[in-house]
Amino acid sequence: MDALVLIATIPVFISLYGVIKKQRFFFLLGYFLFSFLVIPDEISRYIDSPDISHLLFATVFGLQAILTFPNKLNYDGTKVFKSFGIKTMLSLFLINTIAVLLINLHPESLVDDVQNNGQTLNIAMIIHGVFALIPVIGCYLMLSNKMEVRSN
Repeated sequence: MDALVLIATIPVFISLYGVIKKQRFFFLLGYFLFSFLVIPDEISRYIDSPDISHLLFATVFGLQAILTFPNKLNYDGTKVFKSFGIKTMLSLFLINTIAVLLINLHPESLVDDVQNNGQTLNIAMIIHGVFALIPVIGCYLMLSNKMEVRSN
């Protein structure tokens, strides 16, 4: 099994902790750290074999890193913050849903030997699937006003 896939579970748990505790900083930190696992890996794969899919993966997860740069801003309940939060979460949902689809459609882009690395592919799809579902929970909490309003 690929060690990078096992290391990638750590950011998942950080983001899950952020959702459970309703702490935006940890929610974003998990996504941000995960992006910095994917970007260098995809760039090195692109250098080894100039397949454009690796460059696209690196770019998409670069966008995820930009969207999730952690900051200490608290959810203040304003329409602007709520709108921005929902747009960010929907973007994270789409990025990780696309990653699940791409792993499913092009498994050779993640591992060299698809036959012997099926477990790695399954774990990668589960990680991206969890990362796709977490923002849906966040959107639900924001839209149902179950997020604690704090001042900055």
